[in-house]
Amino acid sequence: MELERQWVVVTALCILLVTFAAGPLVPGIGGTEPADESVELYTSFAGNEEGVSVERQLFVSPTRVPAENLTLEQPTTDAHRLEVPDALVYVETGAEPVAITYRVSVPELNYTGTSTESVAAGTERTVPLSIPGETVAGPDNSSVEATVAVAAESDGAAFTVTEETVALEVER
Repeated sequence: MELERQWVVVTALCILLVTFAAGPLVPGIGGTEPADESVELYTSFAGNEEGVSVERQLFVSPTRVPAENLTLEQPTTDAHRLEVPDALVYVETGAEPVAITYRVSVPELNYTGTSTESVAAGTERTVPLSIPGETVAGPDNSSVEATVAVAAESDGAAFTVTEETVALEVER
């Protein structure tokens, strides 16, 4: 009877030890990884039946898309000045060129600003995108919503890299 009890205790301790070792108590072992905002597009191809590989066609990662730094100032009683900070987007292209678009829209002010940059095939670089500041009609409220987005288009496929909606306070 004593031997059976020892086996049960040893087995329970082994199971407990394995559970703790594989769980979140061990540094460096996590259950989930944080979301990555980068977008990758892969295309598979086969040269022959034995050699199948995958070629990266496009990798896009927003380096800086400062949605929280948009400003709407009221220098005069009639006009408002919308300032849009520059965006930086890291791009690696494959066999096809890519168009990267930075867009800021404020529907309540009937404003849409867009900047597009073409990136040649076989390129790896950081793309700066600028939208010049503009004078807009004043909002009825002291706060409006603005949407900041970066999109990519390659070989007929278009997708959103990142999109964020922020509250834009009127600075007087």
